[in-house]
Amino acid sequence: MDVEKEQRAALVSALGAGFECFEEVPLQHALFTRRTIRADILAVPKDDRLASYAFAFEVKQPDTSWDYSAWAQAIRQATDYVYASIQPSGPAAKYAGRRISAAFKFPAPPVDPEGRRVDKGPYVRPDTSVMVTGVFHLALHLRVGRAYWEDDQHGRRFRLDFGPNPVWCCRRGFRNQGINLVAGKRTLGSQRIEIRNELDGWGSTVGTGSCR
Repeated sequence: MDVEKEQRAALVSALGAGFECFEEVPLQHALFTRRTIRADILAVPKDDRLASYAFAFEVKQPDTSWDYSAWAQAIRQATDYVYASIQPSGPAAKYAGRRISAAFKFPAPPVDPEGRRVDKGPYVRPDTSVMVTGVFHLALHLRVGRAYWEDDQHGRRFRLDFGPNPVWCCRRGFRNQGINLVAGKRTLGSQRIEIRNELDGWGSTVGTGSCR
């Protein structure tokens, strides 16, 4: 029984008109190039500023029994997607060679760095909420983030974040900070490098238009 099928469908629906989505997409691992891994969901942004990028999503079915180690394991799995390249077979074959610039875990818990949230959310144990926040904060440096629904004064909105940093939401699209986190230079030791110039499969330079 495919217990994650409903979650995948919910994710595709939540990403809505902002992305072209595909399920069960084979990827060539960036380091172990003889190995093929499979992303639960691949999402290609329709925003022209990210025309040569793609995101991968690791979909699980968490519950309140998950402690920080379970979340850390899911994040570790998602890190395998980052910089992997889309294979020339399967549902997203037309994007073959394009590399994954970021991965996101769905569903994901809220971050609670000081342990002050009364409502810890449906997917995290109250006694480990700060540690769960810690593993997601570290994950942002590995370009792994959270995909989740949030309620505010205007209703519900779907968000992609790296730790506490907003990347995209269904109302406003990509944030400028999010564009930089997804497409900006990366730290390698003490250096800052341009990934597009280091790896094949990336398109032209990303623009700098603003989000509303």
